[in-house]
Amino acid sequence: MPMRAETHLTLKELFLAKVEQTDHCWLWRGSVSPVTGYGRLQFMGKSLRAHRVAYELFVGPIPKGMEVCHHCDNPICQRPEHFFLGTTADNLRDMVIKGRSSFGERNGRSKLTAEAVREIRRLHATGEVIQQKLADMFGVKQITISNITTHKTWQRVP
Repeated sequence: MPMRAETHLTLKELFLAKVEQTDHCWLWRGSVSPVTGYGRLQFMGKSLRAHRVAYELFVGPIPKGMEVCHHCDNPICQRPEHFFLGTTADNLRDMVIKGRSSFGERNGRSKLTAEAVREIRRLHATGEVIQQKLADMFGVKQITISNITTHKTWQRVP
């Protein structure tokens, strides 16, 4: 296993020095990405994602195109038993099933509420207000109104 030049630690030694092993999760105590919330570590001049390092150290190689997903949904968890491999689609499906996706009003970039979506659909159903007028009324684009009225978006709103 390669050594870290500055400290002469192997990748495994460096990794384990930054992990707190609890009864449930192995908590990453090193650097964490402010964007993703996942652990990061520097080794041999490279920035590595801690959960991928953990998987490779304790489980095995990660096939090309596969992601290391968490059963526990804790981004700083490094416990190998809490990982499973999946595609990006598998990971997204897992997120939706577990209710962690940011849909509807929970999406921080949403301009609409569920109440507004119901009103858009009600007004559209009358046939008296065209989509562009609805878009202007609610401060969104016409395609947004079209997607709402055809249930391509906001499917959870009846």
